[in-house]
Amino acid sequence: MNKFIAKHLCYLPIQSLRGQDVKKYLPQLEKDQHKSLSEIIEIRDRKIQETIETAYKKIPYYSRLFDRLNLTPADFRGFSDLQKLPVLSKREILENEKELIDPDFPGRLFLRKTGGSTGMTLHFMREGKALALNDGVMFRCYDWYGIDVGDRQVRFWGVPVTADIRRKEQIKDFLANRIRISAFDISKSSCLEQYKRIKKFKPAYFYGYTTAIYGFCLFMKENGIRLDDLKLKAVICTAEKMYPHHQKLFSGVFNCPVVDEYGSSENGVIAFQCPKGNMHIMADHLCVEFLDENDQPVASGQPGRIVITDLSSHAMPLLRYDIGDIGKYSDERCSCGIELPLMEMVEGRKEDFIRKKDGQLVHAAYLCYTLKEDTVHEFKMYQKTTDSLLVQIVKAPSFTDQSEKKLEANLRTALGDDVGIKFEYLSQIPREKSGKLRYFVSELPSND
Repeated sequence: MNKFIAKHLCYLPIQSLRGQDVKKYLPQLEKDQHKSLSEIIEIRDRKIQETIETAYKKIPYYSRLFDRLNLTPADFRGFSDLQKLPVLSKREILENEKELIDPDFPGRLFLRKTGGSTGMTLHFMREGKALALNDGVMFRCYDWYGIDVGDRQVRFWGVPVTADIRRKEQIKDFLANRIRISAFDISKSSCLEQYKRIKKFKPAYFYGYTTAIYGFCLFMKENGIRLDDLKLKAVICTAEKMYPHHQKLFSGVFNCPVVDEYGSSENGVIAFQCPKGNMHIMADHLCVEFLDENDQPVASGQPGRIVITDLSSHAMPLLRYDIGDIGKYSDERCSCGIELPLMEMVEGRKEDFIRKKDGQLVHAAYLCYTLKEDTVHEFKMYQKTTDSLLVQIVKAPSFTDQSEKKLEANLRTALGDDVGIKFEYLSQIPREKSGKLRYFVSELPSND
């Protein structure tokens, strides 16, 4: 579809009719990102006060919570005052979904849900303004790389299983001027066919799951197909952490920026990588705290649990929501000129640990540094007991009889010799329902 048609006759007017007037908020969002850090903090603190006021007056869950803690909106003037409230867990949201919604909200509400990768699918409601602001923030970030509303996108994503939902997604893809590559079917034959489709489509950028884009690139490289002639503005990786082996391959096959996006279904874009390589927090749009296990703020540069307060949603505000990730805050300034504060991701989900018999924990991200050899296309590990591990492998053409011994030796450097390691070889690693690839799945009981 022509970019002008996609932007001005499809996406923007349709979103406006749905009550999600993205166009209305784009100019202000563009201005806000160029303000000084002190001005951004003023915007954030003002929005905190507005969000707290709404939560106290309109949301049953928070009305009771504030009264129980003997708090009123006057007790909240800015960021540090949020610590007066307890952290909100996924379990508490699940158990209080209805009580967290404004029962008298005057406008239309839209249902959204999380992917459930942690075993818990959350449902939440968003008003049109909040969703429009989420999209506006997203396009503000894309503009750092010259990507505009309506530009053609190749989306490496999950594909709905049921026919009716799949048709709806196909319509949405058409109106958004994008084509979808199934993250469920990253195989040699499918990737070669999809490459022909991509070439014909002439996209401006790639967007999607890191592992899906990575798998596609591997097969293109093996077949001697260059991707730099696509002349992409950028490749945006989201939903999964980008590891060194991903970055190494991407830098060799793309002649464009490869960008890290950190976001969620609940909050939209939380942080986005600028052309200087730093992750900027969308601090004019939401609050991001980094806390230790006692819910206390960690120092700059130290890893902490990421806790989010969305400042755009008043129909179902989530105050101090523990999203389940680990990150580091940085008090350094970026040379790109944008003063939105900085952060970096650490190793993804806090619950992704391999547990040894002696009680020691080894973060599952270790797998990405030990199993990612040139002989391996994809891998996944399951832990059923503390003394046994199952490792699924998709072999690369360079896999030899000695490769398994090397992989096992790499694993034992951290896991020791008292754990049984079984290798299973597949043609493709099964994906999650969302289409993501989880490197590690623990099947141990939580109190093991």
